[in-house]
Amino acid sequence: SVMLGAALRALGCEVHTVRSVADDVDSFRAAIEPWLADVDLVVTSGGVSAGAYEVVKDTLTGAGVTFTKVAMQPGGPQGCGTWDGVPVVTLPGNPVSVLVSFEAFLRPALLSSLGHSDPDRTVVRARLLETLTSPRGKRQFRRGFYSHPDGDVTGVVGPRGGPASHLLAALSQANCLIVLDEDTTEAPSGSEVDVMLP
Repeated sequence: SVMLGAALRALGCEVHTVRSVADDVDSFRAAIEPWLADVDLVVTSGGVSAGAYEVVKDTLTGAGVTFTKVAMQPGGPQGCGTWDGVPVVTLPGNPVSVLVSFEAFLRPALLSSLGHSDPDRTVVRARLLETLTSPRGKRQFRRGFYSHPDGDVTGVVGPRGGPASHLLAALSQANCLIVLDEDTTEAPSGSEVDVMLP
């Protein structure tokens, strides 16, 4: 909630945060419904996967929000729609999944709705310092550290941490996201990859 709130505030949004809610539909409704008359958008994190207590999914399925899985790692489970007429975006729960989902979907959508003509982050090519693997059929976003040494035309990037979506310490050491497309299963050291800069 702290990270997501900061990312939204950086876009100029006024943010009201509900830090945590019990895995109970009634508790979730009681925490969120009073805000619906006063907000332009509801953003949630967690409770949208396939576990036993997916409270966001349980509450909003059939109420105007559609849930799906997208072909990306991290950040597969997603949802969007409306709740009593208010737009809703439901993000996964793990912190890296939240940030990657925000960057891939929510940030560009919000900037576009505000009239920005170029809402996407800058993407550059960089030479990879370590070999990376990725599951076929999924776009993978890996935390990385990008630098542009003197004399290096393209810049270089090295991964920070593995692909798991709970590795928040690795995220704190990163200054970019390495993007491997759906058809890439291995990016060898020395090859060029797409890098999303802040």
